[in-house]
Amino acid sequence: MTLLERLKTETRPAHDRIEKAMDLDRRIASREAYRDLLIRFYGFHKAWESNAASLAPDRTFFQRRCKADLLAQDLKALGLDADQIIQLPQCHPLMPLPAPEAVLGSMYVVEGSTLGGAIIAKEVERKLGFGPETGCAYFRSYGRDTAAMWKSFGSVLLAASSPETDDLIVASAQNTFTVMHDWLCETP
Repeated sequence: MTLLERLKTETRPAHDRIEKAMDLDRRIASREAYRDLLIRFYGFHKAWESNAASLAPDRTFFQRRCKADLLAQDLKALGLDADQIIQLPQCHPLMPLPAPEAVLGSMYVVEGSTLGGAIIAKEVERKLGFGPETGCAYFRSYGRDTAAMWKSFGSVLLAASSPETDDLIVASAQNTFTVMHDWLCETP
């Protein structure tokens, strides 16, 4: 079993748990509910990106995948100003990231969410009329390059795979799902 297959198998319960708890239909039913969802995503990404950046095995690779700025762009389009965005709550505590391989495990969750984001973006556009410039840049993060970005991430992840690192990568992905679930599903 490859590391990607192991991650998919071993994180499936956590993935299903967060998907069920998110109640996406409710969270994109109105402009206000959608804005509140983006605020929670922003709080996670802003804290996570700050924490993970210094340990990322390849900073350029990591930076290309950061999404807090896209979330800030969406929040501005939905009426928040820069000062309000800076003051938004951030996700703490975060999952431990003791090594670069742990960052890759955490990235598995964050990068995997971009695949679902493309589907969510279509629903947001259908229900609320938002496109990339009007409040849905985050969910469209890579646009037409989503599949290619996932494939390149998978290549980096598989290159890092070894008997010594795989358990850490999987544990980090599981911890990330738990923290993300608790943060996104908590009532602020």
